Amino acid sequence: MPERMLTESEGYDLLHVCGIPVPPHKVVTSAGDARAAAGLIGYPVVMKVISPEIVHKSDVGGVITGIEGPDDVDAAYHTIMRNAALHAPEAEVTGIIVEKQMPGGLEVLVGGKTDPSFGKVITFGLGGKLVELLQDVSIRVLPVTEDDIRAMVREIEGYRLIRGYRGEPPKDEEALVRVIGKMARRFAEDPGIREFDLNPVIVYKEGASVVDARIIVGDTLGAGAARLSIRVPPEIFYPRSIAVIGASASPNKVGYSILRNLLSFPGDLYPVNPARKELFGRMTYSSVKDIPGPVDWAVIAVPARLVPGVMEECGEKGIRLVVIVTAGFREIGGEGAVLEERVVDIARRHGIRITGPNCLGIMMPHQGINATFDPVSPRPGDVAFISQSGAIITTVVDWSLPEEFGFSSVISVGNQADLGFEHYLRFAEQDQATRSVTLYIEEIQDGRGFMQIVREVADRKPVVAVKSGSSRKGRVAASSHTGSLAGSYEVYVAAFRQAGVIPVKTLRDAFNLAELLASEGYPQGNRAIAVTSAGGFAVLASDYAETHGIDMVDLPEDVFRELNVFLPSCWNHANPMDIIGDADAARFAALFDVLIQHQDFWDIAFVIAVPTTLADPAHIANEIVRFSRNTDKMVVGCMLGGDSIRSGLRILRSCRIPNFSELEDAFKAVGNILNVRTARPGERPRPPALHRCPGGGR
Repeated sequence: MPERMLTESEGYDLLHVCGIPVPPHKVVTSAGDARAAAGLIGYPVVMKVISPEIVHKSDVGGVITGIEGPDDVDAAYHTIMRNAALHAPEAEVTGIIVEKQMPGGLEVLVGGKTDPSFGKVITFGLGGKLVELLQDVSIRVLPVTEDDIRAMVREIEGYRLIRGYRGEPPKDEEALVRVIGKMARRFAEDPGIREFDLNPVIVYKEGASVVDARIIVGDTLGAGAARLSIRVPPEIFYPRSIAVIGASASPNKVGYSILRNLLSFPGDLYPVNPARKELFGRMTYSSVKDIPGPVDWAVIAVPARLVPGVMEECGEKGIRLVVIVTAGFREIGGEGAVLEERVVDIARRHGIRITGPNCLGIMMPHQGINATFDPVSPRPGDVAFISQSGAIITTVVDWSLPEEFGFSSVISVGNQADLGFEHYLRFAEQDQATRSVTLYIEEIQDGRGFMQIVREVADRKPVVAVKSGSSRKGRVAASSHTGSLAGSYEVYVAAFRQAGVIPVKTLRDAFNLAELLASEGYPQGNRAIAVTSAGGFAVLASDYAETHGIDMVDLPEDVFRELNVFLPSCWNHANPMDIIGDADAARFAALFDVLIQHQDFWDIAFVIAVPTTLADPAHIANEIVRFSRNTDKMVVGCMLGGDSIRSGLRILRSCRIPNFSELEDAFKAVGNILNVRTARPGERPRPPALHRCPGGGR
């Protein structure tokens, strides 16, 4: 069905069938019919031009309100027709709609669009002429529940106007929820609706009504196609033998770097190069088929035109996973796309799974695997990093080394010809070395499939995501309707949050969050306490907590009494707790003991320590470790300073307890977590730990 916009009367009819209130109305084609319609409907009325080519009617003088009598109807009819001919001479005017002018109320919008990755999404926000300026909207991927809709309504800044503001009575929130719910169901179930824009919807003290509807129908373009089977045996990512096809003795060749990086692999490593007898002291084979033993992985670094033949040999050898680092496939279009499909067909025939092509490769630090051409290898750690950009990976790994940040796995997805984010997420979910996951995403092909998988993974292990493409320049301009407010980037962020993924804008924020969650798990709520020996940072902690939606709770009376026993009389007797600049590790320890005994009134503890001559940073760090071990609540380390606190930072790092060197970063990280979720009843606050630090685990 070709795309077209319903006339306003057709749109009203569709809404009426859905049970959504609309004004009494009638379409007319003459001034006389307009007078008759207005008399039947009852004054005052509104008159609007009807034309499929005129989207913003007000911009061409096609809307006249406040019409109080028959003479006004005549004048309005002729004025609208004259304005349309003057300002939109090529537009076909099919009539004028006369409708009851609804009383004033709070104007909101309900919109919908079909996203190429996630399918149908809905948008809610403040309506009227300022909507595109304010951009105060919330977004959800369909389908949605009534609770989802209610959350949408309450999360916009303008919700205060619905709740009642400065003496204004509250608006009928439940009527609004019903309108959104009915339209969302119709949109989700009707493949013929491409997008819609109800703006404004007027919400009253009792009831609500749509007073302008723009609905586009046509053949709906579905979300990205589903992949091959998500089910990949987890053992496929634990190889005992690896072949490097295209291994080279030339340092400027990718095959040289990959082979060199894999020399520390504890399993069997087989270089494949028909022109060499030996590489790096290892016997070299002319073909993967010549290798005497079984081969689990093949890393392919030969020219793109040779890859199909190599894939056939891998299939005959019974290899389970190939990592194709070679470029020159779908990313270049044309013949490259055809070549990639040929490679995928060979893989399907032989039951091979593919990472890539056009990827950096895979790193599994705990297994001694660096099957990439990155010149450095990361430390073992708790965080899985799955990225759509190889350059991002090399930069992050280089950054991680001086920061002593470790990874459980680092995976470059490349073109995702076969394996994609969903498969690697499933691997991270069951991988015992992984405690949290960070994603760098440019595009998801099957958005709905991704949401289903990542929601399940995020319930077991925290997932943090950075999505590129947030700039206006990177979006398609769609200023003709408020559906443009649900741009591609915004839809991704909304989808992440629906699935329990924590979206952030920078890589540093992502890894700060991932490390915190790997160590502490989700907080059980937003009740926070802060401990510091520096009064200025106590004040800043209060400011940052308010900025990032964290509740600095009052201290209970019994806690006050216990603290007063050992704290100096001049401590501030408040939360954040300023325990005075002469505090040593023993004072911190005594306070931690009180907080361990009284865990019922707080969910998050920020420990802020600064360099002093009385406090040994190593001793402070050991007390933070002990505090964290002895509570299921979130403990956030904030040891601030430079070289003088490095001994403390090393202890925290060795015990896998994150530290924030900038205080606001700590509150921002926790606020980002709280915006998406907290620990659910009965949920383990932390994923199971493999290793903690010298002296035992939690």
